[in-house]
Amino acid sequence: MRDWRRWASGALLLVFAGALFIHRDEVAAAGREMTSLSAGWIAVLALHAVAVTFASGLLARAVSPKLSTRRGIMVQQATLAATNTGIGTGPIALGVRVSMLRSWGFDEVGIGIAVLGVNVVAALKLWAAALAIALLGLTGVADGVIDRWVFWLVAGASVTVLGMTALVTWLVLRHPAPLRWIADRLDRLIDRAARRSRRLTRLADRIDLHHLVERFRTDAAELARMRGGRILLSGAAEQAVLVVLPLAIVRAFGIDATVITAAQVLIAFVLVRLAASLTAIPGGIGVTEIGLTAMLTRFGVADAPALASVLTFRAVTFLLPIAIGGVCFGIWRRSLARRRATALLPDPDLDTVTVGRLSGDTVVGGRQS
Repeated sequence: MRDWRRWASGALLLVFAGALFIHRDEVAAAGREMTSLSAGWIAVLALHAVAVTFASGLLARAVSPKLSTRRGIMVQQATLAATNTGIGTGPIALGVRVSMLRSWGFDEVGIGIAVLGVNVVAALKLWAAALAIALLGLTGVADGVIDRWVFWLVAGASVTVLGMTALVTWLVLRHPAPLRWIADRLDRLIDRAARRSRRLTRLADRIDLHHLVERFRTDAAELARMRGGRILLSGAAEQAVLVVLPLAIVRAFGIDATVITAAQVLIAFVLVRLAASLTAIPGGIGVTEIGLTAMLTRFGVADAPALASVLTFRAVTFLLPIAIGGVCFGIWRRSLARRRATALLPDPDLDTVTVGRLSGDTVVGGRQS
């Protein structure tokens, strides 16, 4: 399993490197554009990265009230970094999230709610933004560049996905029957697998799926009732901060509204982001760069500023999160190792007499006999 991921990731990097080599003159021109970026705009982009990172922590904390903002940032960024580092790393990213949450005292139900909540909010953010730009595109702001049937297609898909997400969420939170049906099917699958594995037999004996499912439903319903507004507001804030970035970068390279309007920038960004999310490529690498550059140039942006804008955008949204996530993961691993080492040390509150009694020795005058 690991071999195909390694080979696929390596092949993708080779294709990407080959594309950069073939278009090295354009990349060099874009690099010169990037070096001309003023210190003020670099500071703005740095502040934006801080804001996005902080917003991700607020979202994680809204979904999981037991989390602090610091830990919310750590788990969100570490998971994002794991997702972006290779093909087929979705299960690895899930494992990172589960391991971090478990080390902080979350049980199976709390972890399930955290994972489901973050993913539901991510889907809502993506498809709500897609619906917004579809409606914007139907006003005619992208006529001559993008056919209107594309916006009708995006609008229909967005309404369908948002409606299905709302319906499934409502059924899960309000009616126990769907989750009980899922628990019954999982019980049957586990029983069949347990006949072939003693380890699975012990696991099946220890887990009461119906009890866990009912706890999940009641806890998730309580979370939605008490913090649903805060969760949606945190997701909207994170989305708003992220959507502002491509417009800021385009303007930073001197591409004003006479070349491409703010609405057109947002349309290009969201459409490419939507297309990249539908692929199995980590972080949409390649798809985002090619698609966004092509969209900007079709709207009338010159090649060098367009490519410079896209590469800067990807540096902030793809490379930087990998670095931040790696640091967060390293901090968590170090903290976990320190806690485990501390747990193995003797209790400092135990005095010499108590230790001696526990070991079966007699202590007289501070000396063992």
